[in-house]
Amino acid sequence: MAERTIKIDEITKIEGHANLTISIEDDKVKDVRFGVHEGSRYFESFMLNRSYKYLPDLSGRICGICTVAHEIASVLAVERALGIDPGREVHNIRKLMLYSSHLQSHVLHLFFLALPDYVNAESAIALASREPELVKKAFEIKEATNYLTALLGGRAVQPCTIVPGGHTKRITRETLNNYKKRMKELYPKLVETAELFLSLDYPAYERDCEYVALVAPNEIPLYNGEIGCTTGSYPPEEYGEHLVEEVIPYSSAKRSLFNGRDYMVGALARLNLNSGLRDEAKELAARYGYKFPSHRVAWINAAQALENVHFALKAMELVDEMSEYEPSRKEGKEDGEGVSAIEAPRGLLIHHYRIKKGKATYVNIITPTAMNTENIERTLRGYISEIADKDDAFIKMEAEKIIRAYDPCISCSVHVVNTK
Repeated sequence: MAERTIKIDEITKIEGHANLTISIEDDKVKDVRFGVHEGSRYFESFMLNRSYKYLPDLSGRICGICTVAHEIASVLAVERALGIDPGREVHNIRKLMLYSSHLQSHVLHLFFLALPDYVNAESAIALASREPELVKKAFEIKEATNYLTALLGGRAVQPCTIVPGGHTKRITRETLNNYKKRMKELYPKLVETAELFLSLDYPAYERDCEYVALVAPNEIPLYNGEIGCTTGSYPPEEYGEHLVEEVIPYSSAKRSLFNGRDYMVGALARLNLNSGLRDEAKELAARYGYKFPSHRVAWINAAQALENVHFALKAMELVDEMSEYEPSRKEGKEDGEGVSAIEAPRGLLIHHYRIKKGKATYVNIITPTAMNTENIERTLRGYISEIADKDDAFIKMEAEKIIRAYDPCISCSVHVVNTK
């Protein structure tokens, strides 16, 4: 009886710290464990008893990549708790910030974390010596998307203009024109990026699972919508009736099931559940043989590249509908309960607060990677079962390709500390 254990103590080219242990006996998979060993963050605890005014800024520190998404999810939860509507222009400013945030995150993942796996390069640094113009293009896109976020948010990382009831920066017609001009200049590079990532040879493994994302007619919603899955949709306030979290002993990230099933969130889930992809992106997908819905897990990379094209077009379209904005802030009640569900780059993000006398008495944050970890582990089990007769090096590489396709943000996912 031949037994072997394959271990990856530190999975590289992801955000944060995770490990993988695979047990194989007679070329059959006995066990697969995807573990998170990132230090606990305690955000949900130290946000308690804080003024609601500080919650968006605090939540934005959860992660330096997903900071815009956390701040916007937080401010929406506060506003829903206190009955505040900041107005159409504020909502539109936040949507523009989400668009540029998604682009910068997708580009970071695609070029610097995922691409080396498919071009026989150890890292983006190694790739730069071989393909300097390609890596230069990636940096140019990243710089441009950072500029777009800072234009509206005051700074690219942890914006300082998102506040309950309003926005603290004056947005002039010149600001909006600059946003559109820079996005228009960026757009051809995003198309080229999509062409590159649609042309790669991805693992063919498919797995039918549940998909969960915001849904809305003829749209790929990021800012508002119902929480949808393959069997229906629900108001964000009902998330607790469908999503159940649990703690497992070998991971400092919680796991969760949706209606009793493991599920995927993120770019592939968004395209699988929504039919609103722009025609320009649809034409690119058709040219390279991509069709959604799809159960091909590694196509998450391709879905992100197509979203870049889609969101750039949506952003330029939205700018034309917007007016100038003078800084203001609307007030609301001091007590209430609010739930927000938005789409972060890596998938559905939920913030749930109870506020009493202006201070948070309950905070629950459920992040995309915490939702994806169970799905990652089950997907790995299925895929490795098909390649268990291969050598350890091959299995390790294929496993890491799948893990990196999910674009896990481990720091966001940690909500558990093991104690004795």
